[in-house]
Amino acid sequence: MRRSGRRLAAAALALTLPLAFSAPAQAHDRGADQPRIIVTQDGEVDDMDSFIRFLYYANEFDIAGIVYSSSRYHWAGNGADVAPYRWTGTAWVNEYIDRYAKLYPNLRKHAAGYPTPAELRSLYKIGNVSNVSEMTQVTEGSEWIKKTILDGKPGPLYVQAWGGLNTTARALKSIQDQYSGTRNWPALQRKISQKVVIYNILNQDATLADYIKPNWPDIKIIDNQSQFWSFAYLWTRQVPAAYQPTLKAPYMETNFLNGHGALLERYRTYRDGKPTPGDDENNRWRPDQNLTYDVHDFISEGDSPAYMYLFDFNGLRSSENPTYGGWGGRFAPNASGWIDTTDVNTFTGAADRAFPQTRWVADLQNDFAARADWGVTPRYRDANHNPRATVREGLDLSLKPGRSVTLHGRGSDPDGDAVSYRWWQYTDAGTYGGTLGLSTAGPNVSLTVPADATAGQTIHLIFEVTDGGTPALKHYQRVILTVR
Repeated sequence: MRRSGRRLAAAALALTLPLAFSAPAQAHDRGADQPRIIVTQDGEVDDMDSFIRFLYYANEFDIAGIVYSSSRYHWAGNGADVAPYRWTGTAWVNEYIDRYAKLYPNLRKHAAGYPTPAELRSLYKIGNVSNVSEMTQVTEGSEWIKKTILDGKPGPLYVQAWGGLNTTARALKSIQDQYSGTRNWPALQRKISQKVVIYNILNQDATLADYIKPNWPDIKIIDNQSQFWSFAYLWTRQVPAAYQPTLKAPYMETNFLNGHGALLERYRTYRDGKPTPGDDENNRWRPDQNLTYDVHDFISEGDSPAYMYLFDFNGLRSSENPTYGGWGGRFAPNASGWIDTTDVNTFTGAADRAFPQTRWVADLQNDFAARADWGVTPRYRDANHNPRATVREGLDLSLKPGRSVTLHGRGSDPDGDAVSYRWWQYTDAGTYGGTLGLSTAGPNVSLTVPADATAGQTIHLIFEVTDGGTPALKHYQRVILTVR
């Protein structure tokens, strides 16, 4: 398994973190070379759907915790002066893991590394759920996060905020309370700030602004404040029409909702007639509401980008640097780390804050559809699996302006399907502002580094291999040319 040795960085701020190592496109074992993550979520309908998808990709991560938190949209109440608000309970997580257990024997036939249901149950902890932004209580969830932050394993440790950050804030506050003022505190705080990376979806409570940033200013934050909406409730306004079919009812019914096992029986869609107990204010399930959507259109997985950012198995290398972009969006440096940014929409020609996410929708939906098949297909040969792309010259090249090069790509498929090839320049990810005239011939591409490119600028090229299976699956290789 290849170690890239690169560091996740925002060059303008000279912020560096250890890299989550790349993984092969096919089966592999979980371990130290995979992104280490803690999921925190608040039990909204889209968290539930994001969690279902997450379970199908659980083999791609070193999962260190699954923690229930609250948010400004959902809390449990305290049984006294705080009433519950849109509270969906905590039992559904274990129910979904039980349903995952029914698919687990099949999933293992298609890829190695899936955690056992027992492992997942052992990682599930209840955090600070009594109220929005509540972080005064020390909870099972906050202590679990604290213990994980303080363990001897090196970073990065990606803490994903699908809801509020209050349980994470409580964990950090407990560390501060215990060690602040001691001789080792400055060094410990620096070490933690280098280890922890927060992927924040929206600002779903006040604890990031009120506690984490003032007290832990060097913790890096990947801040998704708007791109996630393109994979959430209002996707019809964000996703280009050409990519919307994979979110509409016929695709959803064929690939997920019908005949795909116990776990996807719980996957929620628009107007499906299935209320969420406790969340009476969310009427998107009602057949007589939301009439701009068809029954069983995609509803929302607004939190899935938090872990899709770490999908290195697809070859996009997105976790190496948030500015690279991939299935979890693309980001630009800011004072706290990175904030979601724009790509040029290839359909409109305009800068579009949703497009770094929406450009991948068809690919990531087809990939999920294949894994949905894995869960109900006991024989490897009866399902589709990702092809494999490689580039002979390697993935990091350094060339002077005016130099020409031919890159030799190769594609293969474990199922014996025919493969097709495409090379394209990801102009938004590179720091060279112009476009190259790529000359392609099958899996190979020839190019010349432009004369106006200056030293240190980068050019990102994506080699894309698509198989002929159903659904059609892809694997990519990102080649980064750095100008000498």
